[in-house]
Amino acid sequence: MHTFYTSDDIAAAAQTADSVYINVSIEANPVDVDKWRTIVEAAAAPSRAPVGTKKIRGKMPDAVQEVMKAAFVAVFSQRFSSEIDKLVDAYRIMLRESLAKGADSALQTALNRARLQEKILAGTSMVDQTQACELLGLSGSNPSATMKRKEEKREILRFTVEGRAAYPLFQFDIEGRRIFPAMAKLIALKPDIWSDFRLLHWLTRPHLDFGASPAERLGEEEAGVIAAFQRAIVPAEHG
Repeated sequence: MHTFYTSDDIAAAAQTADSVYINVSIEANPVDVDKWRTIVEAAAAPSRAPVGTKKIRGKMPDAVQEVMKAAFVAVFSQRFSSEIDKLVDAYRIMLRESLAKGADSALQTALNRARLQEKILAGTSMVDQTQACELLGLSGSNPSATMKRKEEKREILRFTVEGRAAYPLFQFDIEGRRIFPAMAKLIALKPDIWSDFRLLHWLTRPHLDFGASPAERLGEEEAGVIAAFQRAIVPAEHG
């Protein structure tokens, strides 16, 4: 059994990807008891029937029992709603990790590539289409069409983050209100076997030539960045 999620209330473990065991521990804390009592008293008040300790332990009217059930559901549903979301997220991560450990090398390669792409995007400051137009001093009346033209001219790298177009911020010359000219040259030089993600990875990694990443030198050492990229794309020779 592999435990993939634990908290004060829930422990979840899996024997296989489709065999999951969840243990739930319900302990009424004072806050929950107060909420429960408030709901019960508010619902039982119109009947003017006392809800005392002895009556709860003995035979309760059906209406009071139903009120207590509803109170329990209301209090603990709210308490566990966020926990369930976290548990599901943890389960998704476990599935991805278990798949990557499988014998299918193609699947493992694809998953590892997806993880690397997510990591690169998460570590890169991005702007959306409206912000990109603002940085470039262009009209924001139709940012999608405006930036689409930039993409078609291969002047800028564009990615999709959470279903929306996103552009790495380092491409923008903020002072000049333009895209650094080096970007168009790098994109034009990019071999077919290089994906946009691979170029982004190269631009954002520290480089020995600059003591920083190439992205940080786009506006200061354009020629040096382009020369470094030309060396990087030369196929390795063996033999």
